[in-house]
Amino acid sequence: MNRATWFSVHSWLGVKLAIMLCFIVLTGTLAVISNELDWLANPAKRVTPSSVEGMNWQAVYATAQQEVPINTLRSIQAPLYPWYSAEVIYLDGDEQRHRLFFHPTTGGYLGDGRWQNWQRFFRMLHRHLMLPLTLGITVVSLFAVVMLAMLVSSLYIYKSWWTHFFRKPRWQHRKTRWVDLHRLVGVWSLWFLLIISVTGCWYLAERWGAAATSPERLTASSEKALTQSIMPDSELLALMLAQAHEKFPALSITRVNFPQKSGDFVEIQGQADAILVRQRANFATFDPATGQLIQHQDGRDLSVHNRISEAADPLHFGQWGGMLSKVLYFVFGLFLTGLTVTGTYMYGMRVARISRHELKPRRRIWRQALSHMKALGWVSAIGVCASIFYGVFIFFV
Repeated sequence: MNRATWFSVHSWLGVKLAIMLCFIVLTGTLAVISNELDWLANPAKRVTPSSVEGMNWQAVYATAQQEVPINTLRSIQAPLYPWYSAEVIYLDGDEQRHRLFFHPTTGGYLGDGRWQNWQRFFRMLHRHLMLPLTLGITVVSLFAVVMLAMLVSSLYIYKSWWTHFFRKPRWQHRKTRWVDLHRLVGVWSLWFLLIISVTGCWYLAERWGAAATSPERLTASSEKALTQSIMPDSELLALMLAQAHEKFPALSITRVNFPQKSGDFVEIQGQADAILVRQRANFATFDPATGQLIQHQDGRDLSVHNRISEAADPLHFGQWGGMLSKVLYFVFGLFLTGLTVTGTYMYGMRVARISRHELKPRRRIWRQALSHMKALGWVSAIGVCASIFYGVFIFFV
């Protein structure tokens, strides 16, 4: 394929699919900081960092039992950052999930929150457009293939692209200004585009048969735990936490999951020496009736296939470096969103043939660009609107 053909591919994909592509990238950008949006929206999620002296699991567990029946508790999540509260998930009488927030050190109750929060809203919009899971993930992941194709095509279109990193945009004329800005932001965003498109393609492969098989989990061993769902008391939970530290010294505990049915175990998860894994990759499980250790797993012992699967989320959502990497991903997510907009605008300038002296040309430029999207533009616009309206309805109505 020659340069002209690559340019046609790049333009066709970037314009015909611009509306949906922009929406997916923008919702992904907001999903990166969705926990922070919840922190801003709900005062119960906020604590004064100076008042926190570590995570007191037993205190939070004991206070949670005073707020809701113990057998409704499902998990305790440690704070993401020192200014966050600890979070408890429980089920109400209708089997619906809710959130409770507690001071991580004192265990003091701070308030509650809906299960359907901003984090869930943007995650579901971005992950599957509020569609049935397999259909939605497939549609969204196919756009990762589109982005990968646009990445490859851009390298063929812009010869010596590596020379554009520090090239000053030419501001004298509207067209050269937008072209130069598009190229400048594009070359700086190449690494980001590569990461999210490759991980997005991996999600597509996982959904259609390439998912890694999770290591087998052993059930509880005591007769009591095998015949009914058992919740440990605070002293037994403290024993489990102590055993987890003793057996797995590198484990920094971030989550405790409680049994939901007979045969289930108490699972303690966290981060350890393995890099680019979710907290579920490192765990220790215990019999809820006796506190006996059942099994433990170090993320470093996972197969290559499992490690690839575990690395997808930290890489895709910028969780690998804490707040710094999330801010970095948010900024470059905005850059990538801007690229979809400027690319469409540049195409509109090319097909509208605006003269240098024409007044107020933007409306005609956008009208020309949108008209060239044709049926795919209408499908994308309807899909975006339907996803937003349905999401607002189930989350906020």
